[in-house]
Amino acid sequence: MQTTTSISTLPMAMNENSTGSLNREVFGAMMCRARKTDWDGVIAKIDKWISSAGAVALTLSVLYFVPIFVSMLLR
Repeated sequence: MQTTTSISTLPMAMNENSTGSLNREVFGAMMCRARKTDWDGVIAKIDKWISSAGAVALTLSVLYFVPIFVSMLLR
């Protein structure tokens, strides 16, 4: 009788052996890719996106609240 586990997202039979070498190859490939990445450029790009989103949020809030403040001043 073959039973399966539902612990992982890819269930496998309990009597089968998992391939450890495949996991090491995937890990090695990811480490090699991470070393080649220019992290300073990535962080700068993310910072630029966050700053742009903040500027958009500030602009939208100003456009929302300006009529309220103007109406309060004109009373």
